Amino acid sequence: MKPSWTLRQLLAILRGVALMVALFWALILLQLVPSLVRGGLAGVREHIARVAVAGVPQEHWDIAIARMYLALGMTLSVGIVLFLAQRYLGRKLASQGRTQGAPEKRRS
Repeated sequence: MKPSWTLRQLLAILRGVALMVALFWALILLQLVPSLVRGGLAGVREHIARVAVAGVPQEHWDIAIARMYLALGMTLSVGIVLFLAQRYLGRKLASQGRTQGAPEKRRS
């Protein structure tokens, strides 16, 4: 078993989670495109506020909107951290592969 086996597994997990976060953001941005076209950034803010207060009692609207922006910011931050972590691990694995020599080709 190679010494970098755990790093390879960790990299695969990071890439999978990063892909899910990226798909989540792609769906959010796809939903915001019509609002952006119709009303610009103000339209996007209004759409996010409408989505945040859907099904929430009126006395809780302010906190619902604040939490929506917090949730969007946190998922964006997590996506950036995952992207940077997988780049770091990918480069670390690549440098380990270069120092250990070219891996043998498996015969099928």
